[in-house]
Amino acid sequence: MRRMLAGFVVLVLVLGLATAATVPRPDPVRDYLLTALALLRAHSIDRDSVDWPAAEADALRRTTGVTAPAGTYSAIRNVIAELGNPHTILLGPTQARPPAAHTIEVPSSSTTGDLAVLTVPRFVLDPVAEHRYIAAGEAAVRSADASRPCGWIVDLRRNDGGDMFPMLTVLAPLLDEGKLFSFEWPGGSQSVTLRAGEVLAGGTPVAAEANPMRLARQRPPVAVLTSAQTASSGEATLIAFRGLARARTFGQPTAGFATGNEVFHLSDGAELLITTARDVDRTGRVYGNTPIQPDHPLPATATTDEVIAAASAWLHTQPGCTR
Repeated sequence: MRRMLAGFVVLVLVLGLATAATVPRPDPVRDYLLTALALLRAHSIDRDSVDWPAAEADALRRTTGVTAPAGTYSAIRNVIAELGNPHTILLGPTQARPPAAHTIEVPSSSTTGDLAVLTVPRFVLDPVAEHRYIAAGEAAVRSADASRPCGWIVDLRRNDGGDMFPMLTVLAPLLDEGKLFSFEWPGGSQSVTLRAGEVLAGGTPVAAEANPMRLARQRPPVAVLTSAQTASSGEATLIAFRGLARARTFGQPTAGFATGNEVFHLSDGAELLITTARDVDRTGRVYGNTPIQPDHPLPATATTDEVIAAASAWLHTQPGCTR
């Protein structure tokens, strides 16, 4: 009996070892890769353009033997290329890290004759810097408005994106209350609106604070300056002026990233910026990854003085601003 029992125990141990051997070991790198692909598959507006089982199998094959998440980046970017959307990108941990708050450029203003010039730069998503950016923008608008300008020039030529909501908050005094534009995705949409100087998306406040300032001259004509560097949220900021009878654009076509991205944080500090929606202006025009043509095209060789002069000439034909 003892011998039989002992044999049974040995058999159980052997079976136990065999069972343990069939349990797959955790593979953090594989899980990292599959998580990134799942995010792209779930959220990209271009997801139907990819054969996902084949893409996943190819990505796993490309990362055989990889021992760190960074080794999967090229495979992830290969799938992003299959999506065919140049606005969807993977940022490594270093690229995803925001700059120090005090180094982020803030809006500034000047005047030229009876006109105000407001430069609105890009804004990196950073909660600490957001209050500083909006406060500087409000101060810039207030300073230029002290001379009671009859028209405004909004310079977006170097605005290549980031977070549009602080930009729109700074520009609130120059915009009309109500719908600014909307985001449209398969099966749904969300409006971005302005109410009492507060920017809202889907009815929810999306900026750190409101900007209820009122201009000395209400609803002035606005000339918006664009270039090939005007991109992403810079283009969305431009679109907030599209459809306003008192606004026109001057300069060069934009970069062509007039789509909405969502940011997804990965476990190693990298970020997936996935294009989830298209921008739609207040007239219903849908934008995408095509450059936005200015109302008044100017040569790429035009100097700043020449661009300002063209904008000024138009502004001085508008009601309340004629000479």
